[in-house]
Amino acid sequence: MNTLIVYFSKFGHTRMVAESIAEGLEAVGPVRLLSSDQLTPSDLKDVEFVVMGSPTHRMNLPEAVRPIFENLPKRILRGKSVAAFDTSYRMSPILARFTASKKLAQKLRKLGGKRVVPPETFHVMEREGPLYEGEIERANTWAKAILERIEDHKA
Repeated sequence: MNTLIVYFSKFGHTRMVAESIAEGLEAVGPVRLLSSDQLTPSDLKDVEFVVMGSPTHRMNLPEAVRPIFENLPKRILRGKSVAAFDTSYRMSPILARFTASKKLAQKLRKLGGKRVVPPETFHVMEREGPLYEGEIERANTWAKAILERIEDHKA
């Protein structure tokens, strides 16, 4: 399975989570990591699975991430599996509904992607981190759960 992981990372924590997810997904094929500011439509051409992640800023996507979706052709993810994650500080259950991963998942589906797993949040301490202990390992475990889900869909 050819995978592309696209991430935006202001303080480096989202990048670290993306790298851990990549390690977990490498068991089934090549994985490419790409910063969101480098993403072009051609990067999505030969991939089967797209994972996208960003921090949550003000209960939304960061300003730097929003234009990415305006520059991608409609339905570019048609036939591709997708997953989304974010990094965020711990919020109340009411506010936790407003994370970047949920917005990313919606945008990926709008581009034609098929969601494999629900969006996931990895927690940082305070606004700028660091990540809580165990979050990098949890990201790797999440990746392995994604692989199981994909295999279930193929069967």
